[in-house]
Amino acid sequence: MSGDLALRHECDVERGRFTARGLQLDVVMKFSPLLSILTTCLAISASAFAQPADNGPDNGEASAETSAGAPTPPGGASMNEVQPGPTVLPCTVRHHPCAYPHLVVGLDGGVSHFTESGPFGFDTSVGSITKTGAAWGATVGAQFRPWFALEAHYIGLSNRAVDSVSVGGSRGLLTTAVVGELRFMLPNRYFEPYLLVGAGVYSTSITGSSVTTQLTKSTEFGMPLGIGFQVPLSAGVSLGAEGVYHRLFGESFAPNDDIGGGDPVSATLVLRVHL
Repeated sequence: MSGDLALRHECDVERGRFTARGLQLDVVMKFSPLLSILTTCLAISASAFAQPADNGPDNGEASAETSAGAPTPPGGASMNEVQPGPTVLPCTVRHHPCAYPHLVVGLDGGVSHFTESGPFGFDTSVGSITKTGAAWGATVGAQFRPWFALEAHYIGLSNRAVDSVSVGGSRGLLTTAVVGELRFMLPNRYFEPYLLVGAGVYSTSITGSSVTTQLTKSTEFGMPLGIGFQVPLSAGVSLGAEGVYHRLFGESFAPNDDIGGGDPVSATLVLRVHL
């Protein structure tokens, strides 16, 4: 009897263990999806906060992996490739910055008149016996800075004399000059004003024919003083205008001192090409 009781007790104990294990397995099976999601989240968090490994200069394999995983810039070029520099704009009034120094050539044409005692002393001295005439010229030089240029300027002026000083024909004054000019500009993209000053030699000869004339030829030192502006027309080409007072020193266009002196003034359009 006692043996049966002991055996039954052992069976009950084993049955309880199996029951507990069954419950444990049930619990695991029910919560296994939740545990799987939780494990994945923990793994992602750990990788996000992980510090990158220090790749030394000798770690070639790691460097290769890093280069392979680096993003490729637009256009398919590698990050290590040398990219071309910015395109240099043509050297013009419109495009900045320019390459300095650069060559500048120009042509000008307009009108001229003689004055005396200043740029506005019209109809005095030789200006009282000559008429308004043509003015023309050509320049070549270099622009060293956006605000500074040095140019050589050929100048031509033609002014016909009134009939009272040329009996039996028609006479006039033809003035030619070669001067060096300094041009000081106020750099601006679309409208560029400037001042100019220079020095050179002016030579005036008598043109036409007549029985008698009161005019005489003259050669002297002179200084052009002027203001002007230029605006762009297209790449490398500008059009502007300038007014110049040509101050002459020691001129004598007639034996009579009342009509012998005079300084020409010119107003011209100027076409320049920047090369």
